[in-house]
Amino acid sequence: MAFLLRREPFGSILDDVFSDYFTRSTWPLSAVTHAHTGSSAAAPVLARLDVVDKGDKYAVTVDLPGVRKEDIRVTVEGARVAIAAEKQTATESRNGEKNLLVERNVSGFARSFELPVEVTDESADASFENGVLQLTLPKRAQVGVRPLTIR
Repeated sequence: MAFLLRREPFGSILDDVFSDYFTRSTWPLSAVTHAHTGSSAAAPVLARLDVVDKGDKYAVTVDLPGVRKEDIRVTVEGARVAIAAEKQTATESRNGEKNLLVERNVSGFARSFELPVEVTDESADASFENGVLQLTLPKRAQVGVRPLTIR
């Protein structure tokens, strides 16, 4: 059973429309690395994900193409999950070539979301293969309400 994240009513529509607005190649301030300065102002791309409620845990699948396992950071704080990754591509100059513009050097992915209930990292599991991150996040046991005995 698929699970829906809490969002504003038009959040997903606006996310899809504007997700790449500032990183489009036609935008004058788009992220580029200039060969002579090495500077880069790359904004992270919104990582695409699926979240499934499996009863006692959540299964999260995140697409992170071209990223190395060592460059992924996942943090869990209560019900909030944050995922960030950076992809670096080596750029070489050969035989006297001079790089005038490098747009493929560094890019990043980021995503944070809030689950309906808190999760625990005690038996959480994370694996990464072929550009896909798989997270298993167990739900924190809910403390039941119990009446106090009055003496």
